[in-house]
Amino acid sequence: MDAQKLHSIRHECATLKDGSPHPSRPQIPVVVGQETWSRIHALFRELLASANSNIDLDIDPLAAVWSDALTDLCMFVRNAAAMDQSNQAAANSADIVSDIISTIRVTLRCEMTYPEAKMCGAAAGQALSNMATNNKPLQRQLMESEIRDCKSPIESIYLYLLASTNSKTNMAGLMLILNTIKDDDSLSKLLCTTETGQMLAGRVGEMFGESNDDEADEKTMLYVILEEIIQRGHLTLLLTTDPALEAYGLLNALAVYCNENPGSLVRSQIFDMSLLTAIARILTKCHDLLQNVWKSADDTELGDVGMDDIMAAHRSLASTVSILGTITTDIEQQLAVRVLDSGIIQQVIALLGLLSQNLPRIEKASTASTLPETES
Repeated sequence: MDAQKLHSIRHECATLKDGSPHPSRPQIPVVVGQETWSRIHALFRELLASANSNIDLDIDPLAAVWSDALTDLCMFVRNAAAMDQSNQAAANSADIVSDIISTIRVTLRCEMTYPEAKMCGAAAGQALSNMATNNKPLQRQLMESEIRDCKSPIESIYLYLLASTNSKTNMAGLMLILNTIKDDDSLSKLLCTTETGQMLAGRVGEMFGESNDDEADEKTMLYVILEEIIQRGHLTLLLTTDPALEAYGLLNALAVYCNENPGSLVRSQIFDMSLLTAIARILTKCHDLLQNVWKSADDTELGDVGMDDIMAAHRSLASTVSILGTITTDIEQQLAVRVLDSGIIQQVIALLGLLSQNLPRIEKASTASTLPETES
C-alpha cells in the first residue's frame, strides 16, 4: 500500500470515528447500518493485509499512520457497541470481532516501538470488551476459542491484553474476563480447569498480589474477578492443580474475601476440605523452600533461591495467617475439624518456628542487602 492510499484510508477512518454514535453527538443515530459495518470490515481487512505484506512495523514511517487508522476503526466499534446492543449483532455478522482480535495481536507486538500502536491496542481491547458486554453467545465463543481450544496459552487474546504495558489495555482485558465469567458457573469453571484458563487466572492472582494500591480501579477489578471465582467454589481448581508460590495473590484475595464476608455459613461453604488441603500444600512448599534457603546459606547470603520466591513464601504465610484469623473467629465445630485435619495449623506453626529460629540471620542478611556498595 503506497503512502497516498494509506493516507486516504486514514482520512476515511477518521471521518467514520467522528461520526460514530456517542452521547456527545445526540444528532447521530445510535444504530449503525449493515452497509457501514461492511465498509468498516473492508477497511480492517485492507489495513491488516498491508501489515502482513508491505508495511514493516519496526522501521516503516507509515506504521504510525497505519496504527492511527486502525485506532479510529476500533473507536468506532467501541462507541457503537456501547450505545446500542443491536450494533453488536450487526458488527458480528460482518466479522468485526475477528478484525478486532487480529488488530490486537498485530498492534500489541509493536506497542513498545510506536505509541500509536499502544493506543490502538487499548482501543481494540475496549472495542472487544464492549462487543462482549451482555453478549452471552460471543462470551462463550471467545472462551471456547481463546481458552478451551487455544493451542498455545501465550497466544490467547486474553493474555495478550493482560501482557500489554498499557494499563488501559489491561483494564479492557480484565473487564472482558469479568463480563465473561460473571453469573456463569460453566464459563467460570472453564476458566479454572483448562491450561490456558489457569494461566490466565494465575496471572490475575499475580497482578492482585503485586498491586500495592488498594484504591486503584485495576486492583478493584482484579478482586471482583477473583471474588467471582471464590464464590463459585472454583479457587481450589487453581490451587490444587500445581500449587505455586505465585499463588500468594490468590491467597491475598481469599483473605480479603474472608474479611468482607465474616459469616460462619459463608466460611463453611467456601472452606471445604479440598481448599484447606490445597492451602496446606502451598505452605508445605513454602516451608521446604525457606528451610533450603537457611540450610545452604551463610550468614548474609540467601543460597540459590531467588528473592522473589522468598518474598512469595513470606506473603503466602501472611495471607494464610490472616485467613485463619478470620475463619477461626466464632468458628463452627465442623469447620474447626476440617482446619485441624487439613494440616494448615501444623504448617503455620512449623513456618513460624523456622522463621523464629533464623531471625538473627534474616535480620543480618536484610541489613547487608541495604548497605551501600563501596569501591575497593
